[in-house]
Amino acid sequence: IDYKNVDPRIETALYYGFTPLASPVSITKEDRAKADELGDDAKVESSTLMPTLEEKVALFRHYADKNLFECAQPIMYCTEFSSGNALKKKTGERRLSYEIMGSGKSVGEATLIQVAFATLKDESHGELSLSLNSVGDRESVNRFTRELGNFYRKHIASLPVTCKTLLRKNPLALLSCEHEKCKALAEEAPKSIGFLGDESRRHFKEVLEFLEELEIPYRIDHHLLGNRAFSSEVLFEIRETLADGTVRVLCSGGRYNILGKRLGLKREVPSVGMNLLLTRAGKEVVAPRTIRFKKPTIFFLQLGFCAKLKSLRVIEILRQVRIPLYQALNRDKLISQISSAENLRIPYSLILGQREALENSVIVRNTVSRAQETVPLCKLAEYFKKMKLG
Repeated sequence: IDYKNVDPRIETALYYGFTPLASPVSITKEDRAKADELGDDAKVESSTLMPTLEEKVALFRHYADKNLFECAQPIMYCTEFSSGNALKKKTGERRLSYEIMGSGKSVGEATLIQVAFATLKDESHGELSLSLNSVGDRESVNRFTRELGNFYRKHIASLPVTCKTLLRKNPLALLSCEHEKCKALAEEAPKSIGFLGDESRRHFKEVLEFLEELEIPYRIDHHLLGNRAFSSEVLFEIRETLADGTVRVLCSGGRYNILGKRLGLKREVPSVGMNLLLTRAGKEVVAPRTIRFKKPTIFFLQLGFCAKLKSLRVIEILRQVRIPLYQALNRDKLISQISSAENLRIPYSLILGQREALENSVIVRNTVSRAQETVPLCKLAEYFKKMKLG
C-alpha cells in the first residue's frame, strides 16, 4: 500500500489502523459560520493545540460529503486542516489531527494516547506527562455547569469585576482564570468528575485501566474541560518538560460524542480525536515522502475486556519489528471480527482471549490449514520474524 506525499512520522499510526488522507480537510466559511452559530465562545482552552469547534464542524462535513456513514465503523484517519484557527507553524513542525469517528468505546482514547506516546518517543522527546479528565455526557456537563455557576454566585463578592461578567457568559472559564482570587476559588470549586453518570464513570474507569495496562503514568487535571459546545467524556493532554524546566503541550484531544445531532445529523456519531504536534526543533526539516506499507498478513482478534486491555501491547510489540496487522479493537463480538478476517482473506489470525490474556500469550492460527499454536507475548515478535513476516 503506497501512501503518497505524507509525513514519515505518521507511520506509527498506520500500525494502529489509521489512514492518512490524501489532502488536508479544508475549513470553509460555512464551517466557521456554523461554529459561530453553535457558540464557539463556549471554549475553555488550556492550550493552542486544543481542537476547535470549526475543526470538528469541518470533520463532520467531510464525513457526510464522503458518505462515510455507509462504511464499516469506526473510520480512523489522520489529516491536517488547510485553514482555520490552526497553530502557526515553525520550521520542522506539523500539527496533525488523528480521528476515530463512529465508535464510543474506551479503546478509542487508549489507542490515540498510545499512538501519541509511541510517536513522540520515536521523535526522542524528553520527559512526557499525561493529564486527563472527564466531563461525562451532556447531562453530566449540564449538572456540573449548573453547580459550578451556583458555587461562584455564592462567592460573587470575591470575584473581580471582569470575572463577574464571565460568570454570566461561561462559568467554566473561571476555573482557568489567573487572578489570585479566582485561583483560590478554583481549588474549592466543584469538579466535573463528581457529576458523572454511571456510564460515563464506567467509560472513564476503562480508559484508566488501559493506561495502567500500557504502563503510561497519568494525573487527573480537573481544569481540563475542553469546549462545552462539543466536548464530552474523556479529555487529555500530553506535555513535555524540557531540560530548562519549560513545559509545552504536544498533544491535546478528547471526545465529541454530542456534536453530531447539533449539526443536524439523524443520529449521533460517537467520536474521539486529538491534535498532535510533530516537531523537530533544532533538527532537519522532515520532508513529506511516499511510505510503502506492506499489506498485513495477520488479523488480530480479541475476545473479552481483559483481552482488549492487552491488545494495544500486542500491536506495539509487532510495530517495533515492523510487522503490520489488521485489527477490529472497536468490535466486541468475535463473529464480527472473524467475518472481517475472512472477507480480507488473511492467511494468519492472532487470537487473544480471556485465558491468553491472563497467561500473557496469544494463539497464532493458520486460516488455511486450521493449525494453531500458543505463543508467549515475550516471544511473539521473534516467532513472526522466523516466519519471515517482518
